[in-house]
Amino acid sequence: MEAVAKTGVEDTRLRILAATRELYATKGSRGTTTREVADRAGVNEATLFRHFGTKQQLISAMLDHYAGVTNFPDILQRTRELPTIEAQLYSLGIASVDAMRRKEDLIRMSMAEEISNPEGHLCAWRAPHEARRRLCQFFGEKVEGGELQGEPENLTRIFMSLFFSLVLARGIWGDEALSPEPAVTTMVQIFLNGARAK
Repeated sequence: MEAVAKTGVEDTRLRILAATRELYATKGSRGTTTREVADRAGVNEATLFRHFGTKQQLISAMLDHYAGVTNFPDILQRTRELPTIEAQLYSLGIASVDAMRRKEDLIRMSMAEEISNPEGHLCAWRAPHEARRRLCQFFGEKVEGGELQGEPENLTRIFMSLFFSLVLARGIWGDEALSPEPAVTTMVQIFLNGARAK
């Protein structure tokens, strides 16, 4: 009986988070109302507040849920097992593009809200900051092992920026349907041309 109740509670929570994401992605934090979220999720507002407390806590929970990097340590571990630095960086590039495409709506809205909602903006970037920290350790290992040259933090920022621009600039270049594989291959080659240890 307890497992059924727990499943029902989790299902309700997930429906509320999904409804919050849909509204936040189009209306931002100010335009997202708890009444609309509750209606869209098929619950009453009291249920929403019981699960999340406040509207800001709800939005923070949604951003943590959808923008998390819970599998990034596994991705890095699998990456380390690949035989060459090219293969490792390609794997990280593809994983980065895939993760950003899954949450592109949240990234765009968080960027738009940077000034008007600093608290929400910071919450939205917790996952990328954690990914950057772990990637910086990875690049530190590569520099220490003599495979790459440069300051690990700078290498990390440059590497992440390549893929961030690939995803977020698709509309500018008209590349909405572009397959990421050739672009990632080229970006890894460009990165290694500047960062590979001589």
